[in-house]
Formats: sequence, structure tokens, C-alpha cells
Amino acid sequence: MISYIHGGAWRDPTISSKSFDPALFFLLDHPVADTIAGFASINYRLSPYPSHQNLPSLPDDAARNAQHPDHIQDVIAALAFLQNEYGFKDRYLLVGHSCGATLAFQVTMARWQSRNAAQFSMPQGVLGLEGIYDLGALRDTHKNIPMYQEIIENAFGSENVWADVSPTSGSFLKSWTNGKLAVLAQSVNDELVDQEQLDRMAVVLEVNQSPDREDLKLALEGKHDDVWRNGWELAQSVATALQHLLIAESNRHN
Repeated sequence: MISYIHGGAWRDPTISSKSFDPALFFLLDHPVADTIAGFASINYRLSPYPSHQNLPSLPDDAARNAQHPDHIQDVIAALAFLQNEYGFKDRYLLVGHSCGATLAFQVTMARWQSRNAAQFSMPQGVLGLEGIYDLGALRDTHKNIPMYQEIIENAFGSENVWADVSPTSGSFLKSWTNGKLAVLAQSVNDELVDQEQLDRMAVVLEVNQSPDREDLKLALEGKHDDVWRNGWELAQSVATALQHLLIAESNRHN
């Protein structure tokens, strides 16, 4: 099972679950397609964006006035629903792009499970593409661009909570005991999220290294949104991650 979480800075109404469609086109024609039981692309409530040029959010729109932990709890609720409906338990790869990668790794931090926790199983694998893993570091790297401060405050509120909600604060060795694969993918041509985000997350995963989990880095090509918009880079990353999961499963049974 492949479950995808879209990006869009927690607020962009033009980037939704449909952003996985270009990658799906390639995946359905890929040799790994026969090993995939199904695909799910998840939407979640967005944070306010009243200044959006074409689709400004309105104060009374519950779907576009969210703040943490609304986003992550929506994702967990969606995963719990899918697991209950289709019974795949932890046999899935959780994929996220940009802030979707933030959410994917937040899932494995085990800090925001709500009443759905009893039905929820964490993924065996996580693939983060051009992810935001350290909120404060992202703001500091782009301190001359007010948009970054605005986006993070809009989604998470006070800076006092940024460190605790960032995936770089995760204790994955304790919280993600069933993890078999963690993949970090980044393009050197990404104009919005810098390589430092991957580097910081890689250090945290290394500190929390499990003998049962493989950690992998992938190089992408293209600008930030090209990765999902063109579909090929996202599809290839999913296929590579899935192949590594399948090898790990085969080795466990030998």
C-alpha cells in the first residue's frame, strides 16, 4: 500500500491529493505496480491563506482555518480509516512531499495520536521528498524572506513549539519500533527547501538508528514543485523505496 501526503506549506489550496496523479500515471506502468495493493492520497485541513491571489481563505471555512495539531491528526485519522477499511495494518509506505514529508515523519513520532490511536499502525517505511524537518532552521536559513516566518507561524503558532513539533526532535528508536525503511530525497535545484533540512534529519535518523531499519538518501532533479508536478521523480522515488522494502521483507523470511 502506498499512502501519499501532499505539500503546499500547510495552506495552499491549489495543491491537494490530486497532486499525486502525475506520479500515479508512471507507477501504474512501472514493474513494481504488481507488488502494490493500492494507492491512497490524503487531504487534510489547511491553515488560513487569506492573501491567496485566486482562492483566498475565509474565516468561517473550517477546512481552511486549521493549526497544528489539526493537520497531523487529520492524517492519522485518514490512515486509521484506511487501515480499518482495507486491513493492511503496517504494510504500507508513507510518502510525503515538502510539508507532507514533515507530516509523514510526524506520524512516526507518536505524539499526536488521538482517539484513533487504537486502530492505527505506523508505516513500515517513510519516504520524505524535499521535506521540512527543522522549522526553526528553515526560518533562519531564509531569515531575509518574511514568507517563511509567516508560513510556520500560520501553521504552528508560537515559536516556542517549533522545536518540539519538528521531526528533528523525534526519538524514532522508541516511537517507531516497526520501522524498516526511512528515505530522504532532495534536489540540488530546490529553490524553496534547502539541503540543510535533509542533512539535519539524516543526523537524527543516524542517532536513532535501528538494526531493523535501513536509512537511504536519494538525489532528485528539478525545482521544488517539479518533483510532483512532472510525476517522474516522485514515481521513481516511490519505486526505489518500495523495492528496498520488498528486499528487507524477503531477507526477514529467509
